[in-house]
Amino acid sequence: MNPDRSPSRRTVHPDLYANPHRSAALPSLGVAIAFAALPVLTVAALSFPTAAAVALAALCGAIAGAALHRRYPSAVDRTIRLPDDEGAVRET
Repeated sequence: MNPDRSPSRRTVHPDLYANPHRSAALPSLGVAIAFAALPVLTVAALSFPTAAAVALAALCGAIAGAALHRRYPSAVDRTIRLPDDEGAVRET
């Protein structure tokens, strides 16, 4: 069956419903891995400031706690009442 008019030689209209041509180059394995890792790297880069702040706060808290414990070794025992060996807190 022939089309009603001959196709233009100046303009090529691709078929919108056709599959990609078999000779079209597929991305390499490295490019595929880079595109797969892009969301993970984005989340890691955006969460870095928060993670760094939490780690720094934990480190400063540990140093301050060690310094306070060295200066006042019984401060925790006087501040927080822990249960006796029986596992129950006695009323005073």
